[in-house]
Amino acid sequence: MRRGALLLASAVLLLACGGGSAPATSHFASPSASPKPSASAAATATPSAAPLSGPYGLVLSAGTLQVVNLDASVAASASVAAPTVQFCSPAHDGVVMPPPVSASNDQVYFRDGDTKIRMVIPPGSAADVTTVPGGSNIISFFSVSPDNQRIAVMVEDLSGAAISLRLYVEDLRGGGHHTEIFATTTSKGKGGATLFPMGWHEGMIVLAVMVACTFEPAGLTPSEFHVVDAATAVRKVAIGSAGCVLSYWPQPAGVVCVDHSKLTANAYDWGGKVTRTWTTQADDYQAGLSPTGGGIFFTTGMGIGAPPPAVRILGRTASVNVAGHTACLWIDDGSVLAPDSVIAFPAGAALPIPASGVCAGRLPGGL
Repeated sequence: MRRGALLLASAVLLLACGGGSAPATSHFASPSASPKPSASAAATATPSAAPLSGPYGLVLSAGTLQVVNLDASVAASASVAAPTVQFCSPAHDGVVMPPPVSASNDQVYFRDGDTKIRMVIPPGSAADVTTVPGGSNIISFFSVSPDNQRIAVMVEDLSGAAISLRLYVEDLRGGGHHTEIFATTTSKGKGGATLFPMGWHEGMIVLAVMVACTFEPAGLTPSEFHVVDAATAVRKVAIGSAGCVLSYWPQPAGVVCVDHSKLTANAYDWGGKVTRTWTTQADDYQAGLSPTGGGIFFTTGMGIGAPPPAVRILGRTASVNVAGHTACLWIDDGSVLAPDSVIAFPAGAALPIPASGVCAGRLPGGL
């Protein structure tokens, strides 16, 4: 694929999947930090909510979070206010932000505005759970543990010449057992990197290494995934290599990395082991692994002079091409979430979502 095609493809994926970019080399190696006072405040007691029995896809559309059934109908929704921080500086430098959404194994949480973490209450309301730091120069990203007990929060302070980053973990309700586990600074612009909490695996936090603040449209996907100790932030596993394009959305089975020069795609488990390899086509850009690892999709045909966008989906015994759509992630091994639809596999039918938007994950959310 030509360089211009790759850059356009990256821009399309950002709109489709809420992705970001990152430099090829991470400076986040085996981090640790001294304890600091908590910047989180406990919210009022959370009203009880029945567990959600999935699987569901999550889509943000014009300020509304939709919990989407496999038939593309909406099972629940909630209004989501935008944060104050929209840009890295008054010059409106582009800041890449993940969707402010996290799913446990049976609940969906979101950041409402600057500081409130709320939980979706079907069919159309939400309840306060806790708070995170936020304001005119501060924004926080988070991930709730699969058992609804803990929350990992990355705080970005944009008030200085550089971006100050800190990662902490605490009890989801009440803010107890607060531990600051990592702190650093990174530049605004080319070369700056940040960490997005993307999920939990066996009690450890899965972090995506992403570009912190830039206009550069180079790659819009993680450069690496790090699996780190939730008490110390010591890195246990790093997944990713120069020259390959990682999945944006992780799955319980792991992630996929597409190597365009070798026309291969490798699936990695959370121990960093290659579990499967596929031969790719020249137009395959990014891939997504199914929750059990039995299927893979490729977004194809994205770029200047290329055919219209399409999704190529492969299972163990079947495959299908779906024209006119991109893809974000698998909801289950028989359904792929797109920004505008749920694609049934292996049938290939694209069932339209009532309001298209930006992919924001899946439930259950445990890795």
